Amino acid sequence: MNSSKKNPITKEKLNRPPGAAFFIVVTFEEAEIFYSIKTRSEKKFSATLYESNPMPTWKEPDADFWNSFPGRNTKILSFKRRIHREELPSIQKECLLIQNSAVEKDRGVRIFPGYLCNHSVVISSIQDDFHRIYLFNGVYAETVYNYQKQKMVFKETAPPFFKTPEAVYFLQV
Repeated sequence: MNSSKKNPITKEKLNRPPGAAFFIVVTFEEAEIFYSIKTRSEKKFSATLYESNPMPTWKEPDADFWNSFPGRNTKILSFKRRIHREELPSIQKECLLIQNSAVEKDRGVRIFPGYLCNHSVVISSIQDDFHRIYLFNGVYAETVYNYQKQKMVFKETAPPFFKTPEAVYFLQV
């Protein structure tokens, strides 16, 4: 008796995951600069879905080393457009263009794009680190939260900003 007739061969295929919610974390000094970044981001990506209230300050542990200090103000913008994860390198590139043009007027500007999907929150970075995964063209991905038992679990290697109650609340809504 041939067992292959009973159990047909199952061929695997690639499946593209559904789109993820796209957001950017923006640090800045001047509110005027934030609103110009928001306007440029909306033109580039899509209309804003949510804008956070002022958030706790983004602190970079390596700021002294890089002599690069983020602004004292932080906000998160989420967009109506959903993205596919493979878009993160091109989105990071666009965010860098926006950031580099704004940094001439406000040296505290930093833009960190990311996405929220049904099982994790991921941000992109242009700096390598042991816990980041290299994607493409100098862009790395870092998992900030994983969902476990219907709860977001903070990754210890993630930036401390994401441990704040305000960030957790915004990303859960």
